[in-house]
Amino acid sequence: MKAKILLTALLTFLMVHGKAFQQNSTLFIDVQEQPFKTYVVVLDDGTTLESESDLRINRMRAGRNGIQIYKRTYRKGRRNQHTFFDQLMFDGVIRIQHNAKVFTQLIGRRLITRRIIEKPRNGNIHNQRVMHPQNFRRLKQAVRNESFDKNKLHLLNIATQQNNFTTQQVAEIVNLFSFDSYKLTFAKRAYLQTVDPQNYFVVRNRLTFNSYRRQLDEYILTQTNRNFPPRQRRR
Repeated sequence: MKAKILLTALLTFLMVHGKAFQQNSTLFIDVQEQPFKTYVVVLDDGTTLESESDLRINRMRAGRNGIQIYKRTYRKGRRNQHTFFDQLMFDGVIRIQHNAKVFTQLIGRRLITRRIIEKPRNGNIHNQRVMHPQNFRRLKQAVRNESFDKNKLHLLNIATQQNNFTTQQVAEIVNLFSFDSYKLTFAKRAYLQTVDPQNYFVVRNRLTFNSYRRQLDEYILTQTNRNFPPRQRRR
């Protein structure tokens, strides 16, 4: 019973405090190919934006986002009343990365991603960038080359002091250990260096035994209580 209550509290925290992180990306749409036109953007959550220049959409949800882009043409009707016609230019999906600026360009009927820039982060991750994928692959290979979990953990202690990770990266490293005790130790040490802790259930699922999963839950809640102290009661 106690374990169920603990897990429920943990998942509730991750859902509430993770939502802000999931919606802190920005999408830029370059429409300079056809300037001085009015464009209307409709997102799959119902958000509608209209602009006569390049568009900037804040608080984008990380992941796959449905998007429609219309070119609006105004017409002069009877008695000088203006009407408009919307021509569909793009109807598809755009992938938005966590905590990033995604720059796209509308070319014809295609929306092309030109570049992605990671935003600075705050909190316990010291405003450092996530470990580069190429360096991460090298780290994983170095860990694989170690025969014993103890040596793997020693190598990773240095890496976690100098780098930040995504939850998926932590989960991949956890899989390189043979025993749950070492998996748990590394998962704890990597938690504060993880940029998307709301997804840490992915790491939790890599632990084989429920007893170690509960220990990780308890550790995360301990860190949560440190960052969010209880409110003082009014007298």
